[in-house]
Amino acid sequence: MSKAIHKRKLNQDWMLQGFDTVQDIPPAIHQPDFEAKEWLSANVPGDVHAALLHHQIIEDPFYSTNDQACRWVENKTWVYRTVFDRPADVGNAGMFIHFEGLDTLAEIYLNGESVATSDNMFVPVWSEITSLLKASGNVLIVRLDPVVEAAKSKDVSKFWAKVNYERIWFRKCASHFSWDWSPRLVTSGIWKPVSLYVVEQARINHVYFRTLSIGEDGASVEIDAEVEQYRGKAGLESGVDDSLTVRFSLKGSTSIHEYETVVSEGRAAVSFKVEQPELWWTYDHGLPFLYELEVSLLTQGLVIDSDKQDVGIRTIQVKQRSDANEPRFTFVLNGREIYAKGANWIPAHCLTGSIESDRYCDLIALSREANMNMLRVWGGGIYEHDIFYRECSRQGILVWQDFMFSCSELPDYDEEFMANVTREIVANVKALRSHPCIAIWCGNNESQAIHSEKMYYRSDYRFYGEKIFHELIPKLLERLDTTRLYWPSSPWGGNDPNSFDEGDTHNWAVWAGDVYPRRYGEKSNMDITPYGVSYRRYAEDTSKFSSEFGIHGSTIKETLRRNMPETELYYGSFEMDYRNKDYEPEKAQMTMGGYSGLPGDLDQYIDFSMLCQAEGLKFGVEHFRRRKPVNSGALIWQLNDCWPGISWSLLDYYLFPKAAYYYARRFYNPLLLSFKEDEGRISVWMTNDTYEHFEDTITVGVMDDNHYFFAEHKDSRFSPCKLTVAISQAGDKLELHIGTDRFARFIKLECAIEHTLFSDNYFNLLPGECHKVVVSNRKGTAVSPSDIEVRALNSNQDQTIIT
Repeated sequence: MSKAIHKRKLNQDWMLQGFDTVQDIPPAIHQPDFEAKEWLSANVPGDVHAALLHHQIIEDPFYSTNDQACRWVENKTWVYRTVFDRPADVGNAGMFIHFEGLDTLAEIYLNGESVATSDNMFVPVWSEITSLLKASGNVLIVRLDPVVEAAKSKDVSKFWAKVNYERIWFRKCASHFSWDWSPRLVTSGIWKPVSLYVVEQARINHVYFRTLSIGEDGASVEIDAEVEQYRGKAGLESGVDDSLTVRFSLKGSTSIHEYETVVSEGRAAVSFKVEQPELWWTYDHGLPFLYELEVSLLTQGLVIDSDKQDVGIRTIQVKQRSDANEPRFTFVLNGREIYAKGANWIPAHCLTGSIESDRYCDLIALSREANMNMLRVWGGGIYEHDIFYRECSRQGILVWQDFMFSCSELPDYDEEFMANVTREIVANVKALRSHPCIAIWCGNNESQAIHSEKMYYRSDYRFYGEKIFHELIPKLLERLDTTRLYWPSSPWGGNDPNSFDEGDTHNWAVWAGDVYPRRYGEKSNMDITPYGVSYRRYAEDTSKFSSEFGIHGSTIKETLRRNMPETELYYGSFEMDYRNKDYEPEKAQMTMGGYSGLPGDLDQYIDFSMLCQAEGLKFGVEHFRRRKPVNSGALIWQLNDCWPGISWSLLDYYLFPKAAYYYARRFYNPLLLSFKEDEGRISVWMTNDTYEHFEDTITVGVMDDNHYFFAEHKDSRFSPCKLTVAISQAGDKLELHIGTDRFARFIKLECAIEHTLFSDNYFNLLPGECHKVVVSNRKGTAVSPSDIEVRALNSNQDQTIIT
């Protein structure tokens, strides 16, 4: 037979069943003739909840309080089962099973024999099964034990944790246990693909591409291939075989670089110079060019394995001191300082094994269309599916990558736990490090900062987890990746981890009422007053990089309508409150009371909360950007939602943009005109994030670029306006021409059809002006004039004239 590698996906024909205990699982399931009459078909990749929903065993967990009704799912032992035949003509080749991700406590059986176990959602499983395979009727079983039951035997008395203590000992998505924007849905399942590998002689285990430097004479790059050889009963191992060579091919738009070298001690590597390289840039600074890298493993001239991936030539650093030795936190891409504009990314769905690729593509495209150039993968979620990183690289978006630790201490004294974490870090750094989009590795989300606050209330000052973030991870990265900065935590820097003095900062003075500054170990203080939570406190922020800050905003009414009974669709209802998972929901009333005024009904609540969020984030981002380069980044909390709730997101669960999303399009524009009030004086600022000279004339008073209001919305008086809207068809799009007889505040266009976008929305309009808005649908769904509603805060829908 050919010595080439054969890979066969095993994602089909899986069945699923739940059991109260392991003892209830019938031994007969390991037999090929077992009749699984009451078992359910299940998608792989996927998860148990999605399968149960598909078969109507549970109702939609996002509707009403159904998430509570399916809590029983997390207490079951779940078994996946499939039957497959051995590939024909495999000879003496080795056979291997590869699970890219199991959620979470799993044991794998083949034909009744245990072949592997897993206790980490974020670590793939690879196991040889050569001796156990039959020609046909091979029964593959994956048993998933309940994390919540295993957690009952774990001692958590030493630790603190946000939200939930069950998660501390287990390497699983933290937000599955709920968060302040998510319900509790503790999933389990085969959440990533499964494959069967046939290896006769050797395989490519891993390929690592990196840029060493970029100079006037070109770019120096290195490509490293790890090779494992199959040695029969000894399995796969690294070794020396002079018959094995690796061919590297790097293809650009006009050039090809090819090299071939011998495999030595399980490794083949080449370093070379690329003249006139086509660099990878964020989309706002150039073209995110991707080279095609193909790596082939050969024996005696015959290709037996190959790997293809898109890679970028670029360098990335973080400048932490200015030329005058002042603190900075500035990303430097290909030698060019850039201002990071973007948002924090949470899992795109509560059921993290069932997220479709299109959802990733849409979210990243929407980020780019809002002038964002960086997304921060938050540490309480998952190392994202590969499509996320490929799309960010393709679309020119940088990624701040947290390791998956958030808001808790960890048992860093436990050898087994530390070994588990070590496997996780190695596996995920190797999986992600060749992506040009990855800009920084970060140890955790807020664990260090929260520990600083907890110290005041504890006699044990130790930070459980310190060994992970300050010893283990940096030591591993010295071996795995030295091309990027490792940052121990976010926030981090200064005497207090959340200091404005240096590093990155999470500003939760606004909305949460935190009082800054504070020093390490001091008692934390809160100011829960209308001013204490006001967005105007952003003006006090002197941070160097704002990696988290946010304000709640309602979703649109259509999203609410889809997920609660019609009788509950009113402001203050139980169901409305249930959509909001924030631990202190009264902050919404306090925020609105201070700026927009309190709402009288649901429509006003939607408008007022969106207005507060949009205007507040605008105020904050404009402040941060005016401080450039002392401040070099603004990442809003948060971009997206994992369920149809009310949160800090700019895009809701159905990807309907909130007002703040459209505002972000404007305040993240590379050219920003903004106003600053200081002791009764108004100054006008121009911020230019491009490297091109810009010159124009500012006429104060015209108000056609940006608007400044001298009073809060609740204290402003706008005369009622009458809007006129002329709609015409322009190919597959609609064009709206909107006018007004008086100043129109916060003109809102709505359409209940998913993926419908407006070229502009939530804007102000002066009398006599005509504003054109183009309406399109990302998926090509037809949108008619009757699908669109237009109104302003100071208009009545009945007064809108549509022609």
